[in-house]
Amino acid sequence: MKTLNMTVDGMMCSGCSARLQRAMEALPQVESCRANHEDKSVVLELKEEMSNEAVSQALDEAGFTVISFN
Repeated sequence: MKTLNMTVDGMMCSGCSARLQRAMEALPQVESCRANHEDKSVVLELKEEMSNEAVSQALDEAGFTVISFN
């Protein structure tokens, strides 16, 4: 399993974090997602390969913006 760590803009509250987690966990490549609105961090556990571009696009479609992949 691959882990992706990133900083994401657009999370203002715990509700935003939960919405982001649901959107990402709905993707077939994602095993789990942890999002923290306080430090804007997101950790994805992938069960299949997923490019940074595909992750960015999925987050954009959910209303969030990747600032950086760490």
